[in-house]
Amino acid sequence: MKHLRNAALGIALALTGVAHAGIVVDDFDDPSGGMSATISSPPGATTVSLGPTTGSLLGTRNITYSVTPSGATVDTVGVNISPYGSKLSEASDNAAAPDVQISYSGFDVSLTGNTLTLHDYGTDGNGEQVQAWFDTTSGTLSSNVELIGGNHSGDLTLTLSNGSGDLSHVTGIRVEIKGSAGADFQLHAIDVVPEPRAYGALTALGLLGTVIWRRTRKA
Repeated sequence: MKHLRNAALGIALALTGVAHAGIVVDDFDDPSGGMSATISSPPGATTVSLGPTTGSLLGTRNITYSVTPSGATVDTVGVNISPYGSKLSEASDNAAAPDVQISYSGFDVSLTGNTLTLHDYGTDGNGEQVQAWFDTTSGTLSSNVELIGGNHSGDLTLTLSNGSGDLSHVTGIRVEIKGSAGADFQLHAIDVVPEPRAYGALTALGLLGTVIWRRTRKA
């Protein structure tokens, strides 16, 4: 009975946690064991693609990034999805200004909230700007540009309030992180808020787990 009671309580707590977390767009737990790419560029800009992959839990992930060096030196920017710790990271030389764009497509999801959260988003203090978009069947919503001038460590939530779009048919999600020369970042997950019916189903399952726990307790 003790094991059943603990299992029921665990189910209730776990499901409640999932409801608060929303829909995980990407946890960067790449099934292929990680991936990485580095570009080097003389003055100018170069763009390469890291993907597409099936790393997104909602559809297809594609990562593109460019580097704009300052001066006549050759500078590099590297983007990595680590096989350890499930995170996306970017590192650039001191004179290289990175521009990383992460996009998701191949789905049609219904959302109730107009926010997107970058979990455990950390920067090195060299200055970055972050912006997000929801592409829908009827238009595009975008967030304001979030300016990060110093070190940042923790969740970063962006509110998408510019433009127009039907949140019941979100077909694409995009995030862009642009940094000044030498800027680095890392993040562990991206999530959004699901439609109310998803919350209702998760809450009902959580209550069911609580009822089972109470009944086993009386037994």
